[in-house]
Amino acid sequence: MDLLPFCLLSSVLLVFMMQPMVVAAGESEPIVNDHGDSIVLTAEEIRAMQALKMPDVLNHVPGVKAGESSVSIHGSHKVKVFVDGRSINDPTSSHGGVNWDLVVPEDVERIEILRGKGGLAYGQDASGGVILITTRKKRLVSGNVKTYTGNFGTIDINVAANTAFDHIVGSLSAGYNKTDGYTINNDKERWQAGVKLDYAPDGDQRRLGFSADLLEDERGLSGLPDYPTPFSRKESRNASMAMRAQVSRWTSQSTYNEGSTHNTDWSKGLDKTLRVSKVGQDLSTVFKTSRRGDLSCGAAFSWDRASGNSFDEQGEYAASLFAAQTFAWPELSTTLTAGLRGNYHSVFDNTLNPEIKVVYKKPAWRLTGSYSRTQNIPSFYQRYNETSSTRPNPNLAMEQANNFSLAFFATPHKAFSFSLTGFYNLLSDRITYVTGERGIGQYQNFGKVTYVGGDVALDLKFSEGFKIKGTYTYLEAKDQDTGLWIPGKAQHTTNVTLLWQPWVPLSLVTVGSYSSDVYRDKANTKTVPDYVIADFRAEYVFKRWSLFTEIRNIFDKTYYYADGLLAPPLTWVVGLNWRF
Repeated sequence: MDLLPFCLLSSVLLVFMMQPMVVAAGESEPIVNDHGDSIVLTAEEIRAMQALKMPDVLNHVPGVKAGESSVSIHGSHKVKVFVDGRSINDPTSSHGGVNWDLVVPEDVERIEILRGKGGLAYGQDASGGVILITTRKKRLVSGNVKTYTGNFGTIDINVAANTAFDHIVGSLSAGYNKTDGYTINNDKERWQAGVKLDYAPDGDQRRLGFSADLLEDERGLSGLPDYPTPFSRKESRNASMAMRAQVSRWTSQSTYNEGSTHNTDWSKGLDKTLRVSKVGQDLSTVFKTSRRGDLSCGAAFSWDRASGNSFDEQGEYAASLFAAQTFAWPELSTTLTAGLRGNYHSVFDNTLNPEIKVVYKKPAWRLTGSYSRTQNIPSFYQRYNETSSTRPNPNLAMEQANNFSLAFFATPHKAFSFSLTGFYNLLSDRITYVTGERGIGQYQNFGKVTYVGGDVALDLKFSEGFKIKGTYTYLEAKDQDTGLWIPGKAQHTTNVTLLWQPWVPLSLVTVGSYSSDVYRDKANTKTVPDYVIADFRAEYVFKRWSLFTEIRNIFDKTYYYADGLLAPPLTWVVGLNWRF
């Protein structure tokens, strides 16, 4: 934490030492706000889904697959997730895992998903893309208490409160979740607490925000059905702080993340610890370079440290600079953005990454083409973590991704919209988890890997109270050296959602999902079968109260996740939400 005070001080000084810049009316934002290269979910759309957790929201987006603590886009788990500008990725995870419990759907105002791009502005480890979550801005005393219970001893409680005083807005949140699990050694208990403060002395010209979160988790690791690990346990703790300052077009962010894991299995004499900490500082701004466009530029620095009881302490640092120029030709309905990011790393190779986007936009449709290059640094977890079923690999190399995409979005009628996307991703030294003998796995580098495919999304509104949403993704993930499929990647995935509101207080949601079979091993000799499941959610609202229920896997199908772990049978919850 040696650099943390300096980083926090730099953000505070930006607000209190720099005077607000005077800009002409209409110049406080870039010329082109909608570049047409992202998918946006609004608060209304999120509310209609009745989702209990953030992964349930994101699984409605074509090409996106989210789990309890993970998210992938077009097959890549290297996705950066930000809430109000602050990363919620888990520094101790294997693939950029996400602490979804730090944000709940009720608090979200907007979600923007950049698929296969975003590394230019947000740095390395974003080959899959970037997800930007914006929470609601609260100015009055408000909050909510949400609780539910279900089978397998499931209990969940979330409390949030917000208040405002003069130029200061503050909020507190806390949560608790517990389940006995649906198989042997599958229990989980989790605690969460957070605080946010926002100070705006003169409106939006100057703003200073602080946030801090703590998350503790204890669970059993059941292992693969053929190779169970009934005594494998994991304890984890994550703490994060962020200071964000904005002065007109300048933004500074100072961050600190610390995480630790403790894996034990007395039957195998296993007792391993891993602790990871990261201090980061980012500074960015936007300059108006002409009447046709803006120049975005910035710099970033980070320092990472890892320690454990089975390896020597490791320290790494990285620095980067980026710049991107946007040109807009309204008379041609065209926008072009091109940029470059240079990265220095103390352990891995230095890199220079370009990104370019072209958007042709009409009132009812838009066409977007893009190319980007980024690198994924192997995480400390992938290199040094050890459990009953995972072995460390400290010799992992850096992964590089070149992503190409072409997307078409259209709204021919107010009741009908659709999108088509094609993508080609070329990865060198692809990092993949490979299961070996007796269910023991390890992260390994492949040579050259391609992800080739496309997705389709449809949105039909038959009436004000009845809508259908559907997505389909096709993915070919292959090792170019052998021609074999990459483990854990489904070729076909489909999601169909029916939203029905028979009358105003009651809303019903039914979700059907399909995933084709996947290979579990590098030699393509072991497979996980395909599956079809259905979920159901219902909510009845009366004044400040709402009663809700959710049933997952309605038909109680036996199926498995892509890594071969047993998925849940039929589960149900029923709960109450009170808003004040």
